[in-house]
Amino acid sequence: MKIFRNDLQGPVLRKLKTAVLLVIFFSACKEEPIGQRPNDKKAPASVTDIKAEPTAGGAVISYNLPNENDISYVLCEYTSSSGEKKVTRSSIYQNFITIEGLVQVKPTDFSLFLVDHSENKSQPFKGSFLPKEPNFKAVFETIEMEADFSGVLFKWKNENKDLLGFFLYALSDEGKWEEKSLTFSSKPIDKRSLRGFDTKNRKFGIQIMDRFGNKTDTLILEATPLFEKIFDKKKFKDGYLLGDNNSINGGRPLANVWDGNVNVIWHTDATKPFIMPETFTIDLGVNALLSRLVLWNRLDYSYAQHNPRYFEVWGSNSMSHDRLDPYWQTQDWKNEWTLLGDFEEVKPSGLPVGQSTNEDKAVEQAGFEYILEPGVGKMRYLRFVIKETWQKTNAIHFAELSIFGDDGTR
Repeated sequence: MKIFRNDLQGPVLRKLKTAVLLVIFFSACKEEPIGQRPNDKKAPASVTDIKAEPTAGGAVISYNLPNENDISYVLCEYTSSSGEKKVTRSSIYQNFITIEGLVQVKPTDFSLFLVDHSENKSQPFKGSFLPKEPNFKAVFETIEMEADFSGVLFKWKNENKDLLGFFLYALSDEGKWEEKSLTFSSKPIDKRSLRGFDTKNRKFGIQIMDRFGNKTDTLILEATPLFEKIFDKKKFKDGYLLGDNNSINGGRPLANVWDGNVNVIWHTDATKPFIMPETFTIDLGVNALLSRLVLWNRLDYSYAQHNPRYFEVWGSNSMSHDRLDPYWQTQDWKNEWTLLGDFEEVKPSGLPVGQSTNEDKAVEQAGFEYILEPGVGKMRYLRFVIKETWQKTNAIHFAELSIFGDDGTR
């Protein structure tokens, strides 16, 4: 492609300018306007059969359009919860308009206009509605906070599955509030932990923000974080139970996931007769309270091949049957063990297999953290149920696994 610069000289430049002007002139002469010319002063008829259906923090206002050709859009004027005049528009190709982002549950007046191509407004229809409680406030009411390992645990319910931002705060040793984390979630039930604190009593807080920038108050809890440590991996061993996938591909056994090296992987044999869901079991070597686990993928197959995507973690403090008992190949064992988490490995970008952003890779390299169910007592054995890998294969591979909690030693 050639680029014409401003330093062209002489007749070449003059001819070029003349040619461009001629093209513009003839194009302007031949161009015909498309559609109705916006030059009349006649207002369109009003919309009819208006109904306002309250929603969380707003309303959906439906209507019927008149049988006219010279109409462009529907305009709605209303006042926000802060007293600011707001305007929203809707195409004539739909019969409703949406109001969102209101904070207070109080009567909201609105005016509805039909606007034509000349920007003439119809006579307004004036109405009112009472919005329902906005979802970010409803979610705020469900928040639970409790002391957790090296910090606090926040839990909430979000039945409408709105995407919300959660600001997590902690009071510093100097008595100043500090924002420690901002996380987003649209899950119907979710939880987050704020960690990295000693066992001194301090205040923690959480605040919610919706996509319109509306924020709740800050919910505060004074708590004493529980002691947490990473468990000694030298005590881990294969806790094989009948039915577990103990196959090995290329001399890479299960023990590789607790060798402390994220560049060395565990890899099962894809030729063996195992199908999903598949299990494997780890003996931690200690009876301990568990807080979380961190899992590292095989990084040269980023979000791909046999890396786990959906899995469960079950825990027990004892074995009720011999390890080779057919009992372990049934589902009966789940009646005695405790479900510690049903997890998904989330790719931030949501891109398909084979495509990753820098953020995706950074998250994967840092390891995926999963919070284990609190308050279930001490556990020694963990049985993983791999439900699906990233490419829905029947083999499993990943690099490393770290377990955190309190094993009673300091």
